[in-house]
Amino acid sequence: MEKSIHPNTRHGHKAGGKSSPTYQTWCEMKRRCQDVNRHDYERYGGRGIKICERWQDFANFLKDMGVRPPGKTLDRVDNSKGYEPSNCRWATRKEQIQNRRVPKNQRLFFAINRQDLMILSNNQHEFARRYNLNQCNITNCLSGRNRTHKGWRFLRIPTSLN
Repeated sequence: MEKSIHPNTRHGHKAGGKSSPTYQTWCEMKRRCQDVNRHDYERYGGRGIKICERWQDFANFLKDMGVRPPGKTLDRVDNSKGYEPSNCRWATRKEQIQNRRVPKNQRLFFAINRQDLMILSNNQHEFARRYNLNQCNITNCLSGRNRTHKGWRFLRIPTSLN
């Protein structure tokens, strides 16, 4: 539940020494993108993710995004772009997981079974779960340490084609 408006604040989201979830989210967004000493700076500000000038002021962020709904967090629709009204939404954990950048071990690959059925995938974890395989063994095949796993062969698609 959001805090009531305190007479000494403009927005009422930092009253009595406590911050609202919306204000905490805004502060975290700024730290990720602007604090070079922060542990996750390289994944945000370090790779060029910026906050629009308008959102440097919490009141504008609040006006554009509204109060953070329970169970949701700030999500960038396009993870290669910055924090701005047209690229942000409040999303559930599940929605955010589906919207992540593709990690190195989740690049496009082909899987070929014993019947030479070829399947294109970009998610080793999901592929392993669906076909009852071990994700670590898929990774080993894609890196060249193993040739096959349970009759499946795996071929990595070059990054330039991803």
